[in-house]
Amino acid sequence: MTWLEGKTVLVTGAGGGIGKATCLAFAAQGAVVVGLDLRDDWVAAVREQAGSAAGLIHAVVGDATAAKDVGLAVQRGLDLNDRLDVAVAGAGIQAVGSVEDTSEETWQRVLDVNLTATWLLCKHAIPALRAAGKGTILCLGSTAGLHPRANLAAYCVSKAGVSMLVRVLGREVATEGIRVVAVCPTGVDTPLLHGMIEGLSGLAATTSPAAGLLEGKPVQRWLTAGEVADALVWLTSPAAKAVTGSSVPLDFGSV
Repeated sequence: MTWLEGKTVLVTGAGGGIGKATCLAFAAQGAVVVGLDLRDDWVAAVREQAGSAAGLIHAVVGDATAAKDVGLAVQRGLDLNDRLDVAVAGAGIQAVGSVEDTSEETWQRVLDVNLTATWLLCKHAIPALRAAGKGTILCLGSTAGLHPRANLAAYCVSKAGVSMLVRVLGREVATEGIRVVAVCPTGVDTPLLHGMIEGLSGLAATTSPAAGLLEGKPVQRWLTAGEVADALVWLTSPAAKAVTGSSVPLDFGSV
């Protein structure tokens, strides 16, 4: 029996590469998992991979940027298992563009999905976590929110906002037994990363974006979604009880 057996985990952005891996990882530990995404076509494949834990994974169709939908997803977790113990803010999008070239529409959309959706999950999850007596909020940040990257203006700013939100909220709820942590991976081998590389390839000044992004990394590879999910699971464990209000980089020692 693990520390997650019988607990409830809510994951937003569940249909993404990291989201699916996260749902699998928590279900494998015996948690009831509720995944919120715009569609539910991800859940069948994830349940198939989950084997005997398939029945622990549940899909909710909704928009992580809409307060009503986030609230309904929290309520689904309570209806299924009468508690919420972990909330994972995993919804995210990418956009390539300099500060000058990014449109107002793109800027706002990236902030909405990457930052506002994270805030909404925190806001709606806190009362349920408080009722459970303790809990953990895990937010997907990025090394791009810790170190600037040219031509990723909106993405870098949105992820920097996630890290500051975690610092603020970590202080606000620290005495209530609720921990708040941002996990900040370097490039993860998912469609989101490959879309970013393709976008950077279209810039005349960028000859080899994949090589450029890997340059300076002591370990010359991307993270896997499973490695990020493993870190998320570990951060809910008793071994991580001192970690809160922090941005934890998963970066192979790179900058």
